[in-house]
Amino acid sequence: MSIFGKRPLEYVKFARIGMILIILMGLARFFIGISGVPFERATHLVSLTNLTLLLFVIYGHRVAATGFGTYRHLLPTVAALTISMYGFIILAILAEGIGGLQGYFHYHALHAMSGQLRPQLMGLINVPALMNVPTHIVGQIIAWVFVTLFGWGVASLGYLLSRYLGFLGNGFLILSAFGIFRLLLGAVGVPHAIGNWISSLSLVVIALAVYYGYSAPSQGFRHYWQVVLIAFPLSVVYNQVIIACILISLNLGVANYFNPEGASINQHIAGHLMLSIVGTILLTILAGIGFALGRREQHSPPLEAS
Repeated sequence: MSIFGKRPLEYVKFARIGMILIILMGLARFFIGISGVPFERATHLVSLTNLTLLLFVIYGHRVAATGFGTYRHLLPTVAALTISMYGFIILAILAEGIGGLQGYFHYHALHAMSGQLRPQLMGLINVPALMNVPTHIVGQIIAWVFVTLFGWGVASLGYLLSRYLGFLGNGFLILSAFGIFRLLLGAVGVPHAIGNWISSLSLVVIALAVYYGYSAPSQGFRHYWQVVLIAFPLSVVYNQVIIACILISLNLGVANYFNPEGASINQHIAGHLMLSIVGTILLTILAGIGFALGRREQHSPPLEAS
């Protein structure tokens, strides 16, 4: 049996690291859930959904970068990832339902769902009563189909932007490293006035936008519109690093520079999700300035030796 010219085992082998990461995250979520940590506190930090969305983009990029296949080969690759995700979710629902465990996968998920109902429906629909274990599992199987198709689209974006993601790879690592550095400075008690500036992710992403804009012409990026596709991934990763640090510092209960007074965690996270889009505009301008300087240098005649 082959799917688009490849055996199913080839897709599993290609996606195996991502599948293992999903299972490890699932185990972390399961044990944190049944340990009694409040759902609202830790659910985003050990989110299978967030991890799998990230893996969709990464494997979309990898399919293009390694020559594994084309857009159609993304679908079985994504399916391998979602089977790992929903397979684990179904096993966790069974474990919680049969064992009477109050974890994140069944008990808290249903109560969170009921809490999101419109006020006029709150007294009319008892979600935990309606969604028993078999019904919940059927719902997850249906969701698997839709998430796989959606994941194909997300992976296609990673495939489309593969050249840019590869170009920006070191920049993503720098942003992640500075995020960890900023976390550590806050945790050890470095005064805000000092640590906030020497670990500023905003300054880092600004410098990266200019640098990558400047470097782009020498790497074969010839058109000004391409700076948008350089700025957008930088903006998204910058804000995702901040969101990750917000959640890590919250769950570890350490001092940090990420959670300002007067704003809730959810408001802060929502603000950074919006900033992923808005910030693209500023970074595009900065990358465009760098791009113009890089093109000018490329087209400058070499100096003659005296």
